[in-house]
Amino acid sequence: MPAASGPRRTALRPLARLSALAAAMLLAGAALAQGGQVALDLPAAPLEQALKTLARQSGTQIVFASAITDGKQAPRLHGNFTVGEALDRLLAGSGLAARRQADHVFTIGPAEAPRSEAELPVVTVSAAAQRETANGPVIGYIATRSATGSKTDASLDEVPQSISVVTRDRFEAQGAQSVNEALRYTASVSSYGAGTRSDWYTAVRGFVPSTYLDGLQLPNTINLASWRVDPWQLERVELLRGPASVLYGQGDPGGTINMVSKLPTLEPVRELEVQYGTHARKQIAGDFGGKLDEDGKFSYRLTALARDGNLPFGPFKDQRLMVAPSLTWRPDADTSLTLMASYLRDKTNSSDNFLPAQGTILPNPNGHISSRLFTGSPDFDSYEKTQYSFGYQFEHRFNDTWTVRQNLRYNHLRLDDRMSYGVGLDPSDPTQRTMLRYAGIAQPSYGRFDVDTQAQAKFDTGALRHTLLLGLDYQRQRTLDPENYALTSSLDLYHPVYAPTDLSIFTGAGAYPQDVRQTQSQVGLYLQDQIKLAERWVVTLGGRQDWTETRTTDQLAGSSSSQRDSAFTGRVGLVYLMPSGFAPYLSYSTSFNPTSGTDRNGQAFKPTQGRQVEAGVKYTRPDGKLSVTASLFQIHQRNVLTPDLADPTGAHSTQAGEVRSQGVELEAIAEVVPGLNLIASYTYQDVRNTKANDDTLNKWPIAIPIPREMAALWADYRLRGGPLAGLGFGAGVRYVSPTAGAPDNSLHVPGYALFDAAITYRIPHWRFALNGTNLGNREYISGCYDATRCIYGNGRTVIASARYSW
Repeated sequence: MPAASGPRRTALRPLARLSALAAAMLLAGAALAQGGQVALDLPAAPLEQALKTLARQSGTQIVFASAITDGKQAPRLHGNFTVGEALDRLLAGSGLAARRQADHVFTIGPAEAPRSEAELPVVTVSAAAQRETANGPVIGYIATRSATGSKTDASLDEVPQSISVVTRDRFEAQGAQSVNEALRYTASVSSYGAGTRSDWYTAVRGFVPSTYLDGLQLPNTINLASWRVDPWQLERVELLRGPASVLYGQGDPGGTINMVSKLPTLEPVRELEVQYGTHARKQIAGDFGGKLDEDGKFSYRLTALARDGNLPFGPFKDQRLMVAPSLTWRPDADTSLTLMASYLRDKTNSSDNFLPAQGTILPNPNGHISSRLFTGSPDFDSYEKTQYSFGYQFEHRFNDTWTVRQNLRYNHLRLDDRMSYGVGLDPSDPTQRTMLRYAGIAQPSYGRFDVDTQAQAKFDTGALRHTLLLGLDYQRQRTLDPENYALTSSLDLYHPVYAPTDLSIFTGAGAYPQDVRQTQSQVGLYLQDQIKLAERWVVTLGGRQDWTETRTTDQLAGSSSSQRDSAFTGRVGLVYLMPSGFAPYLSYSTSFNPTSGTDRNGQAFKPTQGRQVEAGVKYTRPDGKLSVTASLFQIHQRNVLTPDLADPTGAHSTQAGEVRSQGVELEAIAEVVPGLNLIASYTYQDVRNTKANDDTLNKWPIAIPIPREMAALWADYRLRGGPLAGLGFGAGVRYVSPTAGAPDNSLHVPGYALFDAAITYRIPHWRFALNGTNLGNREYISGCYDATRCIYGNGRTVIASARYSW
């Protein structure tokens, strides 16, 4: 509520301030639907704190004088109440009374006749412009609800797995320019860094996470052609750690990333932002939304962005165009239909290079290889990707018990990628200054359809309160993947001369073409029951049966194959909600992921299967200003592919492998004092191949860098009063311990610490920011696949932005 917040409030006289607050609150309250009963759980507490907690949990505006609550206590309150009933119980015996001023607006005063406005002292306001929902906006850094962990609107404390919600306020404060960057300060997330072509060089608890947008999976793609979601489109980014197949179907057991889009709102949204930064980055973005009619039956949202810039090296532009419109129809209070679409076009190139270990993390007689070396071919390399999607979200509430939802989306992506990349030192050059290179042409395209239909029932059986979810989802993806690779000219790493690319290499004997077409489909039927006993115990039981089919055609070989799999996955979890705010939990969950191909006997591979045991404790302070999660986990994944040593050709694999991941995670988010936010995270993990028939046994997987330890700390503070009111400062540090490189872990990749900072300034209608990452411009290797492919991490970036809202 801009009219009633920030430094302006402290400068107003009590009467003027009360008037501004009342106007803002009435405007917000009028936009909300008439409230019914709310499920409340408030411990006995000082009256002022209890009123603030009630306001936050119910989305109600409560206006009261601070002095009148001094020394007064409120009783414990739990059960289903209207806000008026809850206020009557909290105020019983206090000599105070609540008076309704408008929908969701109450004032608190003496039980006798109220004084006039002019006699009211300075007030404090505890309010939420709207009650926080699982997919809605969050003010500040701390979210309390999510749908990612249960597919229902649930409190984070009631989900029996570790879950992080990165709010928009948080990743904007840190200047995140990609989803990878938005997750930099969360526990258990490791990455090669933020690339220009892909967001998904990422691991969670040692495994590649599944990625979702608004609860529906994004296309399963090769990393070169991953689906991109610009952060400007998003309300928040959520990370559910551990297996999630019971809700979503196929996936590895490390975790699930779910991004939540900005959606239409009844409150007007009008924002324009411009950016200028490192590498001539220039960007303009807009966000517009609000009601289309007086009754609010129709509302809209439009986010759009255009960017132009240069890559850190190479004569290439980095350009993006994004548009994402949405429209919501609410014919009544129980029904909503939101139509959504998006379009994104990238014209860029690779911002990372494959470099040999000699000269990066190992000695080279010619010296150190520069992190700014371009290893591609200026006349050949290019990367152009176009993606679009359209779909809807539907919900209808029949009564207090039954609600149905259906989410549907179609995604399409097409890529034209021409690349040149290093494959290690040239063995014919004893001086170790020349690198072999391959050139490739990849033109994959993807079409993906997803629909998820859910029926939710809320009911009681005796002392048990149930939230039952029955769902059926269907996924189908068709992939066309023509590619061609060939050895191209070598490159002097210390004095590069870029020879023109000879296109005849793609038709010669040394070319490696492929043209594979694949169709994958999945049908899943799932059932989940969240059972609450005595407002303290929460039991989550879930089971799911999936049927998958993969059809693969090799166009060049003229061969085809079909593979069908089925799997049952489940989760059982227990949470105890202590009156103090602590919530210890324990869970067991499983996952599966189909594996394409056959062994040397022609037998189709089985899906990999994962299982996890997780125990931890969550704490949320009643005023919502502190959230802490501590967790212990152990994951086992079996049926992992390893080389078949009995095959003399070396062309086949066998499913003799197993990976174990175990560790501890700590994450805390706090508003220490008004204006001061703090984020801290720490991860210790041990990830190993516990079964293998080659030299990777007991070694760390290296497809994504998996450090043993990670730690991050971020703090920002905004002045709330005085002549510099609105000025803010932020600073953070990210530490990554050394990692293993090469499948046999023969390479030692050094650890590193990176520093980020931000300066912001807010005045009415305006926000100015200057964000910097890796401020020391530290040169570091983020990971090595093997001795031929090591990758430098991101260098320093500085971005200035100005946003105008009206």
